[in-house]
Amino acid sequence: FLVTSSAAPGRERAGGAREMSGGYAVLLDDVEDLAQDLARFALADAPASRSDRDASGSDGDDRPRPRGADIVRVAPSTVAPPERPLTSTPPRVILLDDPGSCADAMRELIARGETCAVDFEGVALSRTGAVSLAQVAPPNGPVYLVDVACMGAAAFNEGRLGELLGAQHPLKLVFDCRGDADALHHQFGVRMRGVFDVQVAFCLKKDEDHGGKRGAYLVGLRKALKECPGLDDEARHELDRVKSAGASLFAPELGGSYGAWTKRPMHPDLIKYAAADVTYLHHMHRAWRVFVGEKKMAAVTERRMRERIEAPEGLEQGTEAAKRRGSRREKFF
Repeated sequence: FLVTSSAAPGRERAGGAREMSGGYAVLLDDVEDLAQDLARFALADAPASRSDRDASGSDGDDRPRPRGADIVRVAPSTVAPPERPLTSTPPRVILLDDPGSCADAMRELIARGETCAVDFEGVALSRTGAVSLAQVAPPNGPVYLVDVACMGAAAFNEGRLGELLGAQHPLKLVFDCRGDADALHHQFGVRMRGVFDVQVAFCLKKDEDHGGKRGAYLVGLRKALKECPGLDDEARHELDRVKSAGASLFAPELGGSYGAWTKRPMHPDLIKYAAADVTYLHHMHRAWRVFVGEKKMAAVTERRMRERIEAPEGLEQGTEAAKRRGSRREKFF
């Protein structure tokens, strides 16, 4: 993917939504131990080698798939539609800053049933932090930027974002679900369901790449993006440029401020940053889902979210625990 133009405030759409140019994003690494989560489940729950997976590379979902065109504005789908090929065209980016336009977009995503990549931006994302933005994207876009800083709880209630996140279908792709789950549950009463944590799949991929020898550390999204399939050298260079430009605006160690996520209109570099990870999560999911079975992923993801939500001190407790462990990862199985 290449960014060919900078995002700008853009033109108004019906219901107050604004359409903006596409871009890229990345999260700062949040590296913590997965071992206690994964060790509770037997190796038999997931494919142990490539020979255990079907020829299509699926993750073990044998449910019947509907045929024909996508279903729009009908009853919510409980079965994913046939997957569309991913394109290399940067997706449209649409800002949703009022509950009506947000509800229309979420209603359509729920009805279509396509897998959605989801991410959040804000300040110290946790039960005590602040959620400023939610990014939601089906394959090939558009990328919806839900302005939580503007709408507050209305984004999840009247705007129906909470309904999408809490439904078992469509499948939601995230990268490290823990901090997001903690913030959503304690601040907005939203419990995510139907989640595929791409961080888990990527760590298992790295293990197999090294002949079954486990890696010493969990890998964050920034490093995972460097191995994202389908990107040539030029695209990776542009992605790195966009990540650096965005991070310089909000990362204190780079001279930025997390308050940048609350300023409106959003800076064009933050729009690009906020759109990227949800775009590339689809590519990573399709390439790496073969490394973990569907039932195992569901069990591990649910446990990761539940343990963070129920922890007395939430994210802060997890961060201190990671420091004491040196962020090292134990054997998964």
